[in-house]
Amino acid sequence: MDHLKLLKSLRLLASIPEEKLATLSDFLIPTPFKDGETIFEEGTKGESLFFISEGHVRIAKRLPSKDKPAYKDLAILAPGDCFGEMSLMEEDADRSANAIASGDCLLLKLSRPDLHRWLKSDPVLATAFFSQLVKVLAGYLRRSSNELTLLFDLSQILLEPFPNPRDLLVRVLDCLLSHMEGDWSAGAYVYNEFNDEMDLAAAEGDFASVPEELKAAAPSSSSSWLDDRTYRVVFPGKKRATGFFLFRRAAALAAEEKNEVTRTLTTTARLITTAIENIAFRTEETLRARLNTSRTQGKL
Repeated sequence: MDHLKLLKSLRLLASIPEEKLATLSDFLIPTPFKDGETIFEEGTKGESLFFISEGHVRIAKRLPSKDKPAYKDLAILAPGDCFGEMSLMEEDADRSANAIASGDCLLLKLSRPDLHRWLKSDPVLATAFFSQLVKVLAGYLRRSSNELTLLFDLSQILLEPFPNPRDLLVRVLDCLLSHMEGDWSAGAYVYNEFNDEMDLAAAEGDFASVPEELKAAAPSSSSSWLDDRTYRVVFPGKKRATGFFLFRRAAALAAEEKNEVTRTLTTTARLITTAIENIAFRTEETLRARLNTSRTQGKL
């Protein structure tokens, strides 16, 4: 019954009658994975579809690296999500990315032969299943396209020579909000070394309505959800955070929406952190050059 409840919650199986899902659950093989364990690797043959019953899974591309393996996250999946769908579309197709357990997780594995046996029992069932599969894959493509557009727009901003982190974060905040779905408000905070506090540099939308306790909460070293509507994006520094964004949506987000927001903002946070570090480096170089000039002129 737990398997059936999970299957009924999946978008991929939304059009399948409950009595048919009950027969599908008989083919599912519970498969546990430990934190960090590889579920499948990019380039290997795909033979199974996986449903997440417990825990989270990272879908990631491996990046060229001479040191320890480095990955670019494409998605963070949660209970109720499924992955490995492309192995159903083309037999002997290679996996296009790595799947890695993020924390201990329990997956329900469905092999291609078992899926075909289930679908052969009803031609109408097979049509409904693959029709829904195409819709799910189209949704993945749309989200990927949106993210590429965001990253392109963001890259154009990061190429500009901003004089300070405040100006950078103001521009970036406006760019991010223009790409986020739903009714969002947000604020950009920058660390002020003179009073050892985070100063509000910019606010968008109905930011005044965000609870003060969320605004005042001291940022940790990593980004996180403060509740089901509020996400804080932290820009870490050598000694302390150099700033952060606080995003809040008018309506609560579903688990899948939260995963998408987390992945997108985590990716952009890395880029912004690097840009802030570059600003600090350029500022130090400018001050050092001025000091050397002053010393030279003093000797003359």
